[in-house]
Amino acid sequence: MKKQSKLSELRWPIGIILSIFGLIALSIWTIQQANIKPVVMDDYYFESYGDVDRNINEILKSQQAFDAKYNLIVDKKNFVVGTNDLTIKISSKENGAPVLDANITVKITKPDTNKYDKMLKVVKAENGNYQLENFTVEKIGRWQILTKATVNDATSFTKTEVNATK
Repeated sequence: MKKQSKLSELRWPIGIILSIFGLIALSIWTIQQANIKPVVMDDYYFESYGDVDRNINEILKSQQAFDAKYNLIVDKKNFVVGTNDLTIKISSKENGAPVLDANITVKITKPDTNKYDKMLKVVKAENGNYQLENFTVEKIGRWQILTKATVNDATSFTKTEVNATK
């Protein structure tokens, strides 16, 4: 019978100990990365996740009712760093008539952070064109226009992606 060397006898215990230290190091790295880029709550429906979860069927039915009756157009293709304006157009699908009594909520946001969120108010509503207050974009890159429009008992939620340049 051959005698095993001391090193080959310690191979498994050393491997297990190194694996444990590796797992601890990766856990620390994961926590550091999570602190650098924290999770940001998505508020596409302008409500908490719990409320959306409880009411998702009603939200989707209302969205379908809106989409069947009305056209909603966000009149913006790009932002510039600095002052911007925004207009929302709503018209009837049946006859193309402008919708005059919509309740509109708009949020301008960056998808990776809530730091630059801006809630906009309608300053002028005329012939189905809802002009929102001017707002400032501080950073170049990807932005989103989140829109909630309610007409009678139908509500629409839209997300429009735009790019901000200098």
